[in-house]
Amino acid sequence: MFRRVPRIGDYKLDRHQRKVVLSKSDSTLVIAGAGSGKSLTIMGKMIYLINKGVPPEKILCLSFTNYACDNLKKSLMKNNINLNVTTFHKLGMNILRSNNHFTSIVKDDVLNNIIEDNIKKTDISDLLPDFEFITLGEDNLEDVKSNIILNTDEVKMLKKLFGTFINLFKGNNYGIDKFNKFLNLNDKENDKYIKERHKLFLNISKNIYEDYTYHLNKNKQIDFHDMLNEATNIVDTKGIKDYEYIIVDEYQDTSLVKCELIKAIKEKTKAKLLVVGDDWQSIYRFTGSNLKVFTEFKKYFPKAKIYKLKNTYRNSNELIKVASKFILKNPHQIYKKIKSNKYNNKPIHIYYYDKNISEVLRNVVSEIDSNDIMVLGRNNKNILNIKNGMTVHKSKGLEGENVIIVNLEDSVLGFPNKVVNDPVLKYVTDIKEDFPYEEERRLFYVALTRTKNNNYLLVNKNKPSMFVTELLKYSPKYMKVIDVKKCPTCGASLIIRKSKYGLFYGCSSYPSCKYIEKNN
Repeated sequence: MFRRVPRIGDYKLDRHQRKVVLSKSDSTLVIAGAGSGKSLTIMGKMIYLINKGVPPEKILCLSFTNYACDNLKKSLMKNNINLNVTTFHKLGMNILRSNNHFTSIVKDDVLNNIIEDNIKKTDISDLLPDFEFITLGEDNLEDVKSNIILNTDEVKMLKKLFGTFINLFKGNNYGIDKFNKFLNLNDKENDKYIKERHKLFLNISKNIYEDYTYHLNKNKQIDFHDMLNEATNIVDTKGIKDYEYIIVDEYQDTSLVKCELIKAIKEKTKAKLLVVGDDWQSIYRFTGSNLKVFTEFKKYFPKAKIYKLKNTYRNSNELIKVASKFILKNPHQIYKKIKSNKYNNKPIHIYYYDKNISEVLRNVVSEIDSNDIMVLGRNNKNILNIKNGMTVHKSKGLEGENVIIVNLEDSVLGFPNKVVNDPVLKYVTDIKEDFPYEEERRLFYVALTRTKNNNYLLVNKNKPSMFVTELLKYSPKYMKVIDVKKCPTCGASLIIRKSKYGLFYGCSSYPSCKYIEKNN
């Protein structure tokens, strides 16, 4: 017999999740906190709709990665439901192909190569004020010098910044005339240094955009943003197959062109819309995502109903307090209060290190009484030598019993990263008030909320991350701080060692220094 709200395997939906499942609103935004059962809620909604008689082929379910789509499809199959879950990329391609718009999609490396070519022929030193360029002194070594500079981490991050700018530019459906408007706006800047720096960046970006557009036209290719625009035009003029429901996962990572495609399909089919996501975890601006389509949802879908999932099944109440206070420093985030049945007096352990992070890492790993350890870094480079290491971006949607976070230092490529969150992005983020490191803050929030137990923050004592300093200032009672221990005999660091009698501190310069002390 049909039940109003289905169980999902062994799980019973809580009252906030049930409200979403039973909602009859024409447009619905579900604001889901970290670990709040977002996927379970989507599953419940789809099973509920199908049990009510909606054919699976009348439900358009979209997510942002093949990985997320595959996971959702597998979960549905376990409930004997064969429903197609697709990415925006595949949806766009299917719309084009079904209307005989055969076209070639440009490869990602084309834009990267154009960016590099423009950097090579321009003096970019003013765009990287904290970076000392290499001087080799010989004119005939100019190519060598250029290649060395292009492969530094700082310039790699600058290339990524240009890529982010172009993706946001195209994701907002801007045209070439926008650059002149940006430059005119920049002329009103009072700070001379910022004015000159932004002028240089905008002019290089304009050249990149023109070169990229020329390549696309010459080779009769389109990129992802163009494809979605074409797909939207086709839906507007020719329509699309009939849908009764549109469900979008990870909506916080939607670009404006994706939002326009959703609107076009909804208007043509009169389908109801359900989108689910968390603005606190919007971390893909570099692909063109625009947070305003989430935070101002009713502007794009009037008369929408908004629900909040208020329980988390991953984090402790104490960690939620710390992480929520931290993320809400961003003025553009939506307020929500999250609760948990889990408690942990000190969920954050801060370990300082002086020079050698590997020593303190060994200390932390030896003290964690579990094999379930996730190591997260801001950048790939800093975690390549650590087993089970991954970037915070790749950890999105995952969880671990214990989480170790590295890169926590105040530097250009630390955490927060000072290159990718450059204030020049204000021209393409469509937010009037720019807040420093607002996306890096969301990224750090994602890192903090991966754990089911404790976070272990490995912090450079000589130049600690401003994020860690802030946590200690506002939420010290939820943190355990372990400072650098020095050997009183030789001054080297003391590290945790194991013996048959248990753990003890031994000098890192052993065997030349044999000092030991108890681990109390």
